[in-house]
Amino acid sequence: MPDLLLQRGEAIKARLLEMESKASEEDLFELGYLIPQVELVLEMADYDPADVTADDFDATFEHWLSMAFDQDAMNDTDRDRIHTLWEDARQTASALQESHQ
Repeated sequence: MPDLLLQRGEAIKARLLEMESKASEEDLFELGYLIPQVELVLEMADYDPADVTADDFDATFEHWLSMAFDQDAMNDTDRDRIHTLWEDARQTASALQESHQ
């Protein structure tokens, strides 16, 4: 059985890396913040691969991101931009994953 949480995280990370390679200078900080957060979630997640869905990654990541924002005292402007980039990556990764099924 495939590890859907891992596959989802890797798909989102790939999309973020693609976005970073084409990003304007003003988005590099936010993308540079998001990419390692995806890696940390994948590294720290404690789960049974047989008992998760791709949506579980998104929910776990959003919770993690909220905690990271608070811990890092992230300002509202950066939070908003990070959320916008996250949504773009999330939606694009979903569309790409669906097209490969």
